[in-house]
Amino acid sequence: MDLQRKAFEDQLYLAAELQRPVSIHVVRAWGELFDSFDAVMERMKQKYIFEDERHNPLEDHQVNQSPKKRKTAIKRRLLPPKIYFHAFS
Repeated sequence: MDLQRKAFEDQLYLAAELQRPVSIHVVRAWGELFDSFDAVMERMKQKYIFEDERHNPLEDHQVNQSPKKRKTAIKRRLLPPKIYFHAFS
């Protein structure tokens, strides 16, 4: 089960990075599913923290943008934008 969960979390992470929707079939595994969501969200947070530490705003073309555009540009999602559930439990 550990290998299957790792593969699932890697797929969720990739979908979150690429902002692609996912479709999930769940059967009596809601706890494990939400644990996987938590793990992916933590992984995405760590990715953003790492990127922020490496980021130099003086090199960024967004410095000259309005605050509203800058805020939109850095909006970050920790999970895929849409998650569709197919459940039989």
